[in-house]
Amino acid sequence: MNDKPDAENPNDCIIPPELPKTELRNLVSEQSEHEVREIVDYIEWQCNKKREHELEETGTTELAEEIVQHAEKIKTERVMGTDYSVWDVHTNLNRWWVITNPTNLYSQILMPSLDYTLSFHIGLMARVQARREIAGGDEVFDFLSITQRKIYQAQLAFDEADEIEDFQGIGLQCREAMTSFTREVVAAGLFDDLGEPPKKGDFIAWSDHVIGARAAGGAAEYVRGYLKAICQKGWQLANWLTHAKNATRSDAALCLSATEHLVHELITLALKSKARSPEKCGRCSSFKINVTWRPDEEEYVASCEMCGAEGRWPPSSVASEA
Repeated sequence: MNDKPDAENPNDCIIPPELPKTELRNLVSEQSEHEVREIVDYIEWQCNKKREHELEETGTTELAEEIVQHAEKIKTERVMGTDYSVWDVHTNLNRWWVITNPTNLYSQILMPSLDYTLSFHIGLMARVQARREIAGGDEVFDFLSITQRKIYQAQLAFDEADEIEDFQGIGLQCREAMTSFTREVVAAGLFDDLGEPPKKGDFIAWSDHVIGARAAGGAAEYVRGYLKAICQKGWQLANWLTHAKNATRSDAALCLSATEHLVHELITLALKSKARSPEKCGRCSSFKINVTWRPDEEEYVASCEMCGAEGRWPPSSVASEA
């Protein structure tokens, strides 16, 4: 087989030239432009940090700028409830694996096996997360930063807790996380139209409003019932633990776990309310809707993971259907 035609043999195969990497994106279907943009921004930020630092410090650098030429999602694998998306990224200088949740990059020269790299990433992220971090992205911190910080402080306190007084303190911090959620929801103006709003410290009443706003209708009866039940029981558990004279580490662990779970569910509902995100895509009817906050543009973007449809809503605007 030759790369040049043989005039004496018309049946000779001709190997076409390699496609330019910058043209590969036009041959990839079913890929969200928003997702691609996030991966491209991440790679170029990570790869050019040293170069940008030198430019900032000295005004010059010999380091070449690394620019993404092609980014393609290879697979998404769900492991213990968490989706990890793997991207194959080509730049003008290197080739990388980028794996999400949380996002990290790996050189394909050093780690050529995709399966090995994914296993390494999952193990690494498990160790990183065990060190405790404030959860949530920009879309959460935009209006629920205090709640997330209080959950984080309760987690750190639990790691150090040894005595009854420490365990009681976990109950107090969990209770404060719940009440801070109600205060931040009120401050965000999600329920300005209520005729007779509850007191700001009434966690049960405010959580009922959040749940009712996003899980309305007869079809969501059991969802509402479950969410209201965990909020009520979680609040009662935190109040009990705060004053329990025989509190144990197991009690504190249960209270913290319950608080993390119910606050996470409420934050998800509140975020969708604030962003005015639809429950499903208006184009393909998929329920895989991701909400992100873009501070530079001061708007929320709800994007469909399946077909790439997007809806953009400033915090104070009335949403149109995606």
